Amino acid sequence: MEKLTLTRKEAAQLLGISTATVTQWVLEGRLKAYRVSDRPKSPYLFTKEDCQAALLAVEVEPTKLRDKERKFEAEVQFTRRQKEVNKKLRQMLNMPAKD
Repeated sequence: MEKLTLTRKEAAQLLGISTATVTQWVLEGRLKAYRVSDRPKSPYLFTKEDCQAALLAVEVEPTKLRDKERKFEAEVQFTRRQKEVNKKLRQMLNMPAKD
């Protein structure tokens, strides 16, 4: 039988975030949580449905793609700078231009 509720750690694993972020999302109202009792220090419990709803409400940029694009842009800029430096160096040394 499947569990009806998740602990903070289980919710964090399901969401792919840290337990501190889970708590932050609860305090911000982005993630619905239930208390075990009325005590203020009572642990939070979560449902899978509430976790899924929180994920759908957050726009996420694919980090691997973003990082890959940044790396490519940095490589292009480096290559341009390298060509400019080589051109200036050839001019300074009175060497013929290389195409």
